Amino acid sequence: MEFILNTIEQLNWWAVIVAALVPFPIGFLWYSLDYGFGKKWAKLVNLKKSDLEKTDGMAMTFSVLAVFAVATAVILASLLKATGTTGLLDSVVFGVVIGIVLRGGAHFIHNGFAKRPAELTLLDVGHDMVSIAAMTAVLGVWL
Repeated sequence: MEFILNTIEQLNWWAVIVAALVPFPIGFLWYSLDYGFGKKWAKLVNLKKSDLEKTDGMAMTFSVLAVFAVATAVILASLLKATGTTGLLDSVVFGVVIGIVLRGGAHFIHNGFAKRPAELTLLDVGHDMVSIAAMTAVLGVWL
C-alpha cells in the first residue's frame, strides 16, 4: 500500500482524469445497438430494447462507473510508474495484459460458474481489454 501512496503523489492528475473518461465512449460504442455489439450482448443477457431504453437508476450506475474508472486509472497509473512502463506501445501492451489477465480472468471465472455463454464472456472481456489498453495508452504517453 505504501508504494501506491508514494506513487499517487507523483501522478499527473490530468492524465488520470482523461484516462478515467476513456471507458465511457468505448462502452457507448462497444455496447451500442446501432454500431457495436449491443444487439448480441442484449440477446445474451436477455434484455429487450425497451429494457435498455429505461433510464431509472442510470445516474447511480454512471456514478459508480465514474468512481471505479477513477480508481482504475489511479491503480493503472501507479502500476505503470512502479514498473517504469512508458510510451504508447509498451503501455498498450501492458494494458492488454492487465485487461485480459485481471479483468478477463474475473469474467471467465464468474461467468463460468454462472453458466453464462462463452460469447458473452468474450464480449465483456474484449470491452475491458480495449478500455484498459486505451486507458494505459493515455497514461503511458502523459505520465
